[in-house]
Amino acid sequence: MSQICFAIGEQLGLEHAEKIQLAKVGLLHDIGKISIPSEILNKAEPLLPREWKEIHEHPVNGHRFLSAVVGMAEIAEATLAHHERMDGTGYPYGRRGEQIPLMARIVAVADAYDAMVSPRPYRYAYSHCQAMQELMRGAGRQFDAKVVQAFCGLVSNIA
Repeated sequence: MSQICFAIGEQLGLEHAEKIQLAKVGLLHDIGKISIPSEILNKAEPLLPREWKEIHEHPVNGHRFLSAVVGMAEIAEATLAHHERMDGTGYPYGRRGEQIPLMARIVAVADAYDAMVSPRPYRYAYSHCQAMQELMRGAGRQFDAKVVQAFCGLVSNIA
């Protein structure tokens, strides 16, 4: 995650200091999950409404943890917003478009790709091509289209 975030930042032409911050967010974006019982995180069956509520609170918990550390305000903000969507249907606050920090928009794409290509207790891993198709399908609605385009450019440079 950290390397993917850094590389997307590079594709977008961000300054070195911003890419370093992105790498940190890539490492820490899900730190709020430490407050979620492993039975919920690893559950193979559909989650109950109260379990979804706990999952949806992890960005807020992560923000709270990171905000307590000096010098982590920007990383805390990106952690808080990494599940927001461009169309406002994300969580925890339903932010949309430019209301979502760029770092969070970058982490959202990297996190979604990583989640799709990783096996889960409730499904097999997607292939690289399937994951790329899903990202492109969500561009402009779920994900920042410029970030998806940068990620696609990054992947095509590697291939």
